[in-house]
Amino acid sequence: MNKVEEAAPQGGTMQPLSHDIAEWCDETWGQNPLEVLEWFEDDEMVQVFIKLPRSVLVADFLFKDNAINMKRDRIEIRHHLHIPLDIWNPGSIQATRISDGRVRFRHRNSDILLAAKMRAPEWGKNVLEDWLMSLRGEQLRPKDKNQRVASIKRIKEIVNRNLHSASLEGIKDDLHLINLRINSAEIGLNPFESTLQEAE
Repeated sequence: MNKVEEAAPQGGTMQPLSHDIAEWCDETWGQNPLEVLEWFEDDEMVQVFIKLPRSVLVADFLFKDNAINMKRDRIEIRHHLHIPLDIWNPGSIQATRISDGRVRFRHRNSDILLAAKMRAPEWGKNVLEDWLMSLRGEQLRPKDKNQRVASIKRIKEIVNRNLHSASLEGIKDDLHLINLRINSAEIGLNPFESTLQEAE
């Protein structure tokens, strides 16, 4: 059992560290975490992956000086990498081990360095990508019958607008007007020809 999920010693009232992480998520992001996985922990810090309803986070927390004697509010954020679902594309998260053994997680222009760990960097990358893929699937899936009906109505309206704009009636009128203009322009370019045709 790790510190993230570890309950208080027998007889104690200390909450698991996941409660502190949930409080930080609620205060900072206005969301409660759906899942928290630990990457690394020691006496000074804990590094975790956090799945929120519309994004994922890689967070590096420090334990406060007197955290061992505190029941809550024992951590403070040192650094985090936030990956919102709406700017994520599959495969856009990079995870590489650098020369000193630490692991760099990068998304677009943001990155975070996590402690050296025997676990492969790909494990963390796959966790984040899998979470985001599942969030995208949940976002695309209509939640209930009313949402499905509303979605079908919107599609029907789009099809009706496209059919109306593709109607041939307007095109026939435009073609007739263009033919009249062409005839008028031809007469204007060669007035003698029209006079000869009238004389015959």
